[in-house]
Amino acid sequence: MSLLRRSSSFLGKVASIPGLPVRGNDRFGKALCTVPAVSVRVLARHYWRRTRSSTYPKGAAPRHLVISSAAASALEARSVTRGNPWSPPLSSVAVVVGRSIATMVDPAALGLTEDDVELIVKRYLQEKRDKYNAKFRVLSYHVKRLSEEPIGYLGDHYFLNVVLREKMVHYSAEEEEYAEEEYLSFFLKILPEQVPKLADYVREMGCFRKEIQLYTHLIPRLQDVTIGTKPFAPRAYLTKDEKLLVFENLKAEGYRMLENNKSLLDFAHLEVALKTVAKLHAASLVLEERTKQPIAKLYSGHLNENVYIDDETYVRKTNLDNAIKALCELIKRIDKYKNSDKLDYILGKFPEVIRRIYDFARPSTEYRNVFNHGDLWNNNLMFKYDEPEKTAPNSDPGACAAEGGATGQQEHQPPEEQQQPQSMANVSRRTGHPMPTAGILLDYQLSRYAPPALDVFTVITLGSVSTFRAKHQSALLGAYYDALRAELALHQLDIGRILPRSEFDASCEYYELAGLVESCLFNMTILVPMEIAKPLMDGSAPFDDFIRDERTKVQLIVRSFEIDATFRDRFTDILSEIIDKYVLGAI
Repeated sequence: MSLLRRSSSFLGKVASIPGLPVRGNDRFGKALCTVPAVSVRVLARHYWRRTRSSTYPKGAAPRHLVISSAAASALEARSVTRGNPWSPPLSSVAVVVGRSIATMVDPAALGLTEDDVELIVKRYLQEKRDKYNAKFRVLSYHVKRLSEEPIGYLGDHYFLNVVLREKMVHYSAEEEEYAEEEYLSFFLKILPEQVPKLADYVREMGCFRKEIQLYTHLIPRLQDVTIGTKPFAPRAYLTKDEKLLVFENLKAEGYRMLENNKSLLDFAHLEVALKTVAKLHAASLVLEERTKQPIAKLYSGHLNENVYIDDETYVRKTNLDNAIKALCELIKRIDKYKNSDKLDYILGKFPEVIRRIYDFARPSTEYRNVFNHGDLWNNNLMFKYDEPEKTAPNSDPGACAAEGGATGQQEHQPPEEQQQPQSMANVSRRTGHPMPTAGILLDYQLSRYAPPALDVFTVITLGSVSTFRAKHQSALLGAYYDALRAELALHQLDIGRILPRSEFDASCEYYELAGLVESCLFNMTILVPMEIAKPLMDGSAPFDDFIRDERTKVQLIVRSFEIDATFRDRFTDILSEIIDKYVLGAI
């Protein structure tokens, strides 16, 4: 192993590789490529001038970047003179830091240009710091994968890390070299083009087109409505070509995603999630009250349904039909039904119950509609906690990229936890994990226009099991309604006129089944064991067959039920509730 390092005034120990091809502007040569591994920067400069002692971001520690001789040789082999094309892309180079692998990706291969990066930084400085005429120089930038493991079906995810320096008005170029460098981190979501069949599926559903439309027009207007309060959605700094979005890095802002919790949330996290959903719903209601027009008319086409469309030619129609067949096979394997004399009746009626989702997903003609998020599962929720800050805001790439959230399965907590003494109110007595103080909602690719209860029951049902809901559902519904009341009151609107409690309760009774159906259909991808899911997401197994081929779908879902206890327990719980309440209960 060769150990390469050099002092940096901001990011600690760095590896210097002469002639390394880079992205970014530098007066010593065009291109600097960095590796965000615990505040380490790969810095290629032919000349390096520093007289100040090295400093590190808050909470970071100096580290050496260990690069294998093979990786170093690969990097040097890619050295090119200024102006020449950079080929092949750096995506094949892995830099080893300790036991982790940080895979760098050529930004140009993702469609990200230097002008794009400068625009992203400019918009960030304007939005976060009110610096509308800021002069800065991007010293370097690079892109790395968010995770070596796929984390979702509808996009690829990356970090964009940028090093910049503010330009000093009265400084010479030489003096400007002594100005402090600053580190910014952003989150990229990109169409998964490396898996062509998956990309085709996402295109056919219009997922990126919808989210880009929403972030270009509607979401910024709703964010203006809620200005001055905690946000319900991240800021987007760039949308491009119906395949790329760049957001603020929420981990750098103190938000974390719950991990290793089997997609279950305790009472405190569910309550905060519902309060955040209430903020989104309230913003859409406020906008409608101000304009005297429904959002569906104000932004025609932006919230058109793209998931549950009852059309034989639509890809999701085939997917839903195959999902129903797979669910029926699971019912045959549940102990309480497999030998029941009512099994044939159940299997005959069950598909009709699931297909009611087509009606649930349409705008209601009976209840008040709002901007529905439509995709409220565990990985689309992030939480903020009242605890000491461990890293400087948007400064440390290692911290930004680190795994967040409490570890271990999150047990469901009773609402009494909210009544702890003030000194302990931010810590769970049973798990010792910090309690959330704010939430934020990610991914608006499946959004629709429907009553609030649809989102509410999607959150509650996807994040809990039936025994928990039997005990706490009423309190959670009350928490949502109270939060909606408070949000509307901030704008001098009376919830009793806009959405009376009696109307909300009636809509909850109607949409409770929708939450259960959504839980069934979402969990068929969310809870599939990684050994089955990963080949579908990385292209080593035919994703198209999982969507369109009945036999493949049934085989993979049944296999998941057989080998994975979490998958089996959750589907036994969900299917039993649907069957007992809405199939056998209707007899």
